Amino acid sequence: MSGGLAEGVVERCERCGAVLDVSPDSVVVVCGYCGWVSLVGGGETKVLAPDCADVSALRNLAESFVRSKAGGNVRLRELAFLMVPFWVVELDTWTRYNGYVEEVRTRQTGVGKRSRMESYRIYKPVRGEFKERVAVAVYGRRFEAIFGLSQLKASVISNYGRAHELNPQAIRGWSAISSELGESEAVEAAKTRVSEEHRARVESMTSKIFDCYTTANPLSSRLLIYPVVEARYEWGGKSYRICIDGLKDSPRILAAELPLTLRTRVARALLTVAGVAGAILLALMLQPLVGVEELPEELRLAAIAAAPIVSFVSGVVGAYSATIVQRVMRALKARDIMVLGG
Repeated sequence: MSGGLAEGVVERCERCGAVLDVSPDSVVVVCGYCGWVSLVGGGETKVLAPDCADVSALRNLAESFVRSKAGGNVRLRELAFLMVPFWVVELDTWTRYNGYVEEVRTRQTGVGKRSRMESYRIYKPVRGEFKERVAVAVYGRRFEAIFGLSQLKASVISNYGRAHELNPQAIRGWSAISSELGESEAVEAAKTRVSEEHRARVESMTSKIFDCYTTANPLSSRLLIYPVVEARYEWGGKSYRICIDGLKDSPRILAAELPLTLRTRVARALLTVAGVAGAILLALMLQPLVGVEELPEELRLAAIAAAPIVSFVSGVVGAYSATIVQRVMRALKARDIMVLGG
């Protein structure tokens, strides 16, 4: 390895002369042709990569997917084979929290004809802690987004164990993208992400949080470049994107923008009409309940408001569904944290 790149100066590999992907914010630069790795400002690091699927197989996958979803006359306009940088940071975490849970209960008051149900609230204190060992996938670019990034992170965090030391011969034909995050920044980003996830988890268990503290100790961090195929195709005069996992033995479509035909939009509009009709029927069914004095006030109000609310929501959703021209298919649930143990 070289002693390092001068920021904004070197744009070609010092070992083989190949063009490098270098931005003003690049911290770790990888040559996809010979595997040369350098830190801007000097130093060394090791870059890992999983095995990539065959380029021709990935091209066939993209073409067959487009034909099946958008029609036989559609053709790919652009196909980019990228090695995208991610840091995977493993941490020991410990979260302590303190808050309360609000519960609504009902009770009967009065006697005889004056008997009725009323609701009241109680507040139960909640306090606890949990410890976890986790792995966090941190995207190695600062400002550059990639379509399907959330699904890509989920794939990276599930498969990072398959990565090994970079073999330049294995990524011939792929463009290696430099990382704009160094190790220390990646670790801090991982700590922040875990704190956010743990706080969100505590919020789901409580009505209000008084305190929530997370301590995260880094165990390891590794930089890997992950195979991703970015594709674009045209349909009806518009451009649509596809993100493909380029992992060997398990390539798949991670996310795709798909066109909605006029027939589909009309069908959604008809479903909206059916929803409004159902709301009217619901109003007729609930009308007798409005005059029942024995019902709690909340239930009587709900009987009055249910039909207008359902009609309004159906109208808004239907109007939106009838006018949008595309939808996004996502193969994986967004996830960038994996629990390794307690």
